[in-house]
Amino acid sequence: MSTGTIRKLRAAGVVTTMVTGLLGGVAVAPSSASSWECDRAEWEYRGNGDYIKVPHEWEPMMHHAECFVHKGARGDQVAAIQRALVKCYGQSITVDGVFGDKTFAALKNAQRAAGVTADGAYGPKTRDAIKWPLYHEPTAKYKGCTRR
Repeated sequence: MSTGTIRKLRAAGVVTTMVTGLLGGVAVAPSSASSWECDRAEWEYRGNGDYIKVPHEWEPMMHHAECFVHKGARGDQVAAIQRALVKCYGQSITVDGVFGDKTFAALKNAQRAAGVTADGAYGPKTRDAIKWPLYHEPTAKYKGCTRR
């Protein structure tokens, strides 16, 4: 591709779209250039056959829970947060996997209760501060809430 063609594509935003596609559809905001959006929820072993389900980010080279979820997100990662808000904080929201106004307000309530900045956004500090529903793997029985 010629330099002129690349400039035209860059100006049209095509290069950004192509790079985002290569990164698995993850767009990184400049203010969080070293962070990723959570794109799923995964079970984490807590010992004695017990598990919690927390948001994670997955891409081939880096599979980790150091990720963020914001208003407007959709998916299993949002449902995991909503489940924690309902079961561990008594919030009256629907577990539908959509991070809307009610989830935003409920997360702010949980953040206040956990003693972290109540900004309504999920990240590593919130992940470690809030309580998560604890399940026993062989029976899938809910056992209560625990911190990560």
